[in-house]
Amino acid sequence: MKIIFISVGKAKKPYFKDAAEHYMKRIKSYCRFERVEVKEETYNAGVPLQELLKKEAGRIIGAIGNGVFSVALSENGKQMTSRALAGFIHEFMAGGRSGKKDIAFIVGGPYGLHASVLEVSDMALSLSAMTLPHDMAGVMLAEQVYRAFTIIKGEPYSH
Repeated sequence: MKIIFISVGKAKKPYFKDAAEHYMKRIKSYCRFERVEVKEETYNAGVPLQELLKKEAGRIIGAIGNGVFSVALSENGKQMTSRALAGFIHEFMAGGRSGKKDIAFIVGGPYGLHASVLEVSDMALSLSAMTLPHDMAGVMLAEQVYRAFTIIKGEPYSH
């Protein structure tokens, strides 16, 4: 099983970047892991936001790959407990879902994801009912995936 984090742009604040990398490094001890950062569009008042998001969407969709179960982060997505996320990931460790063995988690940029990304994704996941900065969402996702592996393995990190 492989986990792929697809995100729009790079973390702008070093503390978000460092925190995300901390958990991503830990994830690598449990599974194959890949981080893909697609180019973030430059936002300005002269170009409609949806047009810019659609350009990002094309790059995101192109990065997903075949045979990968895609999970787009969205405030309107399904909420899960940490244990439910662990169960979801464990399914893929045990053979996959719908013939797909790898998981791609998709984090949008500062303005979220274009609707086309949500349409092609296999699942939408919400980390919170509140709107989060995209850099913080990346950190929270990495921490929760790491926590899921500790739950699966019965390790003491998660209580």
